[in-house]
Amino acid sequence: MKDIVDSEEKEIIWKMPFSPLKDKAAKDYMIKENAGMQFSHNMTEQIGGQLKAGFTLLDIYEDTNGFGRLHELNIKTYIATKSVKL
Repeated sequence: MKDIVDSEEKEIIWKMPFSPLKDKAAKDYMIKENAGMQFSHNMTEQIGGQLKAGFTLLDIYEDTNGFGRLHELNIKTYIATKSVKL
């Protein structure tokens, strides 16, 4: 979602963990912006949940959002994991 921070990039608007299913304003915003339903998880939820469910973590990747102040500071705002259930 493009507006995770305010216009000056000084304050976080959508705090983690984040679910538009639990936040009507966020859901309405995503629909209005045609942004799809986006969710966030803290590291415990993301990786811990996968491990507790019996998955094996094979790889992990971090990236910036590609623009703005957070990107300029190389602050990683995205994480992806590759896990398989053996």
